[in-house]
Amino acid sequence: MEPWQVFYNGILSASWPLLWLFYRVEGKMAGKYAASSAHRLGLRLPDPLQGGARPVWIHALSVGETLSTLPVVHRIKALRPDVPLCVSTATDKGYRVARNQLGHLTEAVFFLPHDHLWNMTRLVARLHPAVFVLVETDLWPNLLWVLKKKKVPAIMVNARLSPRSFSRYARLASLARRLLDPLDRIYVQSRDDAHRFARLGVSPQRLRVAGNLKFDLAVYQKETFATRRDGLRLILAPGRPVWIAGSTHDGEERLVLEAHQGILRQHPNALLILAPRHIERTPAIAALCTQRSLRWERRSRNRPVGDAHVFLLDSIGELASLYPMARGAFIGGSLVPRGGHNPLEAAVHGVPCCWGPHLYNFREIEAFLVKEGCGRPVGDGDSLRSFILETMEESLWDRPRRIACAERVCAQAGAASLLARDITALLA
Repeated sequence: MEPWQVFYNGILSASWPLLWLFYRVEGKMAGKYAASSAHRLGLRLPDPLQGGARPVWIHALSVGETLSTLPVVHRIKALRPDVPLCVSTATDKGYRVARNQLGHLTEAVFFLPHDHLWNMTRLVARLHPAVFVLVETDLWPNLLWVLKKKKVPAIMVNARLSPRSFSRYARLASLARRLLDPLDRIYVQSRDDAHRFARLGVSPQRLRVAGNLKFDLAVYQKETFATRRDGLRLILAPGRPVWIAGSTHDGEERLVLEAHQGILRQHPNALLILAPRHIERTPAIAALCTQRSLRWERRSRNRPVGDAHVFLLDSIGELASLYPMARGAFIGGSLVPRGGHNPLEAAVHGVPCCWGPHLYNFREIEAFLVKEGCGRPVGDGDSLRSFILETMEESLWDRPRRIACAERVCAQAGAASLLARDITALLA
């Protein structure tokens, strides 16, 4: 064990009693982590698979990473339906998404415990995986070290290094190289990402440009979730011009509602579908609507939208299926510094979308959409209103233009098929 590992494990070992106390207090006061604390502390681990089967183990940090695995998992199952799969995640929302979307395809969905050496040693021994797949750059040093020691192939998929992240890693290039050494292969999103990983000391033989799984996810959702909007068609009044503000954060709803008021002056029957990123904020957003004399309805009431100006989508998993109904869309988390959310969910349907200046989690996708003429950034509520009004003009955004945008997005997919082929090849 190298000196950095001794130091790292010393800090982690000292943290365990503090983590136990933290979970106890949180559980008593707020009920948070009540169901997951034993798993996070390593006190409860998943059971070994029946018959000693060796699974493909996929770890996805949270919601975004978990969703990215959907097309990969389905393609693995298409190639090798006999292969057992396990999925781990680190957040409550990621766990719920994994259970809902992947539970029927996997033998186990579980919380990854904290990276204590004893936790990871016991976990790897229990699962006895045939292959380990890490989604994006969520590094767990002890887990990767134990996998290497047990000679389990470990790969990272959908990996990216932004210039900002690369500069941070580069300051500790020697440590970064040691952290990445246990990975047998790293599948990156772009050639720029491959170049940055290479500068950190990753050999070219371990690097492969696979593309961005976000494109595959968008195509998968387009093909799979289309039927989900059938029920909502009964709630949403037909014939009304609809636009969507998706995954909005605190500070954005005020600007979105002001923009909608301006849109209503030119299109009095326009409907805004507003989907907050955190649905527990819905009552506060409803109060904002009331303050602005905007009539609203909530999805959870399961009632027709009627003459409401705003439809509050306080449900999980329906937003992606609603984008085909929209004339235009705003991508939330971007007018405030949250990094933004995936604009491909709208663009894959040919829906023109806009976003604020803080889409830094999706810069490559942003550049692609701007280049292809499928969307553009906006700086404030006024430019947001102008963009949505533009999308409601058939002369500016006619059907051929929308179809062309959708086709350009779909043409970028393919990473999931490549990864599924290589993962199943490793099993051999």
